[in-house]
Amino acid sequence: MGNLSEEPLSVALVKLPGILLLALSVTGARAADLPPINGTPTGMMLPGKMIWADLFTKKPAAEIQFYTGLFGWTAGTVERPRGGTYTVLSNGGQPVAGVVFRDAPKGDTGQGRWINYVAVADVAQAVTAAKALGGSVVHPARLLAQRGTEGMLADSQGSLLGVIQSSSGDPDDTEPPVGSWAWAHLSASDPGKASQFYHAVFGYEAVPDTREGRTDSYLLNSQGFTRASIGPIPSRPEARAEWLGFIRVANLDDAISKATALGARVLLEPKSTVAESRLAVLADPADVAIGLVELTNPVALEKQKP
Repeated sequence: MGNLSEEPLSVALVKLPGILLLALSVTGARAADLPPINGTPTGMMLPGKMIWADLFTKKPAAEIQFYTGLFGWTAGTVERPRGGTYTVLSNGGQPVAGVVFRDAPKGDTGQGRWINYVAVADVAQAVTAAKALGGSVVHPARLLAQRGTEGMLADSQGSLLGVIQSSSGDPDDTEPPVGSWAWAHLSASDPGKASQFYHAVFGYEAVPDTREGRTDSYLLNSQGFTRASIGPIPSRPEARAEWLGFIRVANLDDAISKATALGARVLLEPKSTVAESRLAVLADPADVAIGLVELTNPVALEKQKP
């Protein structure tokens, strides 16, 4: 990965939905081994909300060491019946992500990548709609008894995204705590067409984001919250269409210093946004991109409408 410091990244933290990304994708795992998204069922369905992330990596031990060291996450394992383990990473006791040893997903030739999962009302319907609009199925829909129904698809421009219908409901929309997922951004070769795809498949209200004077950036809204943003792919030879998740940190500069000491490198230097936040993008020690964001005025963000 190259340095992104001079490239545009249209990340707009307009109203944070408390994205605690809570789902799972482990090929061959027993359904009984997988805990539900919520210990206490919420009874809520919030289609369009990002509720989990999985890190597919060839270097799970090194990645777990990095993320527990950087964010103070704790790691617990789920045994896989065909051998190996799936690691659940938790922030203050709340699961936020999973790590699994696996060759990179289809189309990925690197050491691995994070995959975000979005809540849907019907996984099969979302997959069918995506295929009709030029997307493709990476993993077909399947039922995990305690967790719900999940699948993975590639959108019409090749970006990977997991989909899940949680059997215990979706986590409530609250301000994300430090150490949890707070935002998601899609880099697309054609942001306009990408916004149309996500509107048609997931029912997002896709609106232009012109606050920084750009004409090629969009916001994806649902249930009155801005869930994610879309912008152009940086103009670098190795850049690609993909989703990028952002973890909330208390102090961005301190987090970057700690991350680099743990073996990460900076792709996007810290920058301020129009939504009272500061963000940066790193490559972790396995060269997987991860975003960091510091909310400089969380109270204002909690109340602000998209």
